[in-house]
Amino acid sequence: MGSRAGRRYAKAVIELAQAEKLDEKVLNDFTTIRSTISEHKDLKLMMTSPLVEVSKKEAVLLEVFNGAHDLVKKLIKTLAANNRVEILDEVSEAYISLYNSQHHIQSATVITAVEMTKDIEEKVQTKIKEITGFTANLTNQVDESILGGFILRLKDLQFDASVSGSLNRFKRQLS
Repeated sequence: MGSRAGRRYAKAVIELAQAEKLDEKVLNDFTTIRSTISEHKDLKLMMTSPLVEVSKKEAVLLEVFNGAHDLVKKLIKTLAANNRVEILDEVSEAYISLYNSQHHIQSATVITAVEMTKDIEEKVQTKIKEITGFTANLTNQVDESILGGFILRLKDLQFDASVSGSLNRFKRQLS
């Protein structure tokens, strides 16, 4: 995870957001910020460039994220005032992590042979709940080589319920 400063700002923002019952709205804003910064390398470059004045960085960020809640806009202004605009992405990451931790939500990757159906998603969520006690935000990756079933990756755990995995286990038993 990001810097200590990023985590401190995120903790302050989540406390304010929870007090105003805006933590989910702010979560959506930070999710948008993360994806926007990762998809637009020029934006990230501008944020970290020592050649761009802090006031210009602030103006650009406020314009790009003008739909964000006032709490997020105040954070951007505070980061600019403290010459810390470059850690906005780290604050976003830390906020999302804190929110997920408080709401018992994890991130998981599910690899399937075809696009995941609602039925498979429900089975995977059940398995995650069984293993960890938490729900998960699922990311689906399609890999036709697994033939069927799914492979679940959750932090450092991997649960292989794929056809190719079963065939490989069977092959090892015969050897």
